[in-house]
Amino acid sequence: MEHNKLIDWMNESEKKLFAIIGKYLDEVKGNNKKTTEICHIGKFIMLLNESVSIFRLSESPDCLLNTNQGIIGLEHQIIVNKSLREQEGCFETIIRSVEQNLLADSSIPNFFANCDSLPTANYSLSEKSEVIKTVTNVFKEYIIYDRNIPNPYVENIRLQKYSSKGISIRSNSFGPPLSPSIIKQAILKKEEKLEQYIRNCNSPIWLLLVTGNLKNSSYYIKDTQLLSFFIHSKFDRIYLLEDFKGKLYRLK
Repeated sequence: MEHNKLIDWMNESEKKLFAIIGKYLDEVKGNNKKTTEICHIGKFIMLLNESVSIFRLSESPDCLLNTNQGIIGLEHQIIVNKSLREQEGCFETIIRSVEQNLLADSSIPNFFANCDSLPTANYSLSEKSEVIKTVTNVFKEYIIYDRNIPNPYVENIRLQKYSSKGISIRSNSFGPPLSPSIIKQAILKKEEKLEQYIRNCNSPIWLLLVTGNLKNSSYYIKDTQLLSFFIHSKFDRIYLLEDFKGKLYRLK
């Protein structure tokens, strides 16, 4: 797909996603973990091709869904390589500082921005303040003047209307391949809390696993045939969302 067509397709998908989850983003304003979770749940609903909508947000399970089967609890889990995830946290601290700068700047209107981090988005501790200043200016120029400033940190900024100011960032490189054993480990970890989820909502529980989100710590699906293995689980359904590629696989 040509670059411009890809960007158009991404923008259109994000508009559809925002129509599903927009009002729920307001509920979790400032909670980046919950914002990511809601975005994944919205993508899941888009790809499921069933009559499903969010009933309400919750904890343990993460939300309740309206379905043709009635109310269903949905638990969300991102599958990541923990050691690589710790390394990524460094640049995310930059983005959170940029968010705070933009929140404090009254000249910047409210927005929600998606963007991609570049492989060159590295810095030393002594450079941190300068990097925050540079990335803040990149976002200001784009938000106010619709100008892209070449920089070694972020690209492909895409804006949505929002009631506050927030930034979601992705990497443009893949991590290690996903294996059946890694999937099974993630399911077993959630199985330990399944009875609690059922007690909390008195409904069947679906599990949504997420990977492939264009971060080095995120596993990618090298061969979909590896997903065709028997899963013994008490979860009513289990799905795997390949985030960036927008693909959904039912594992159970």
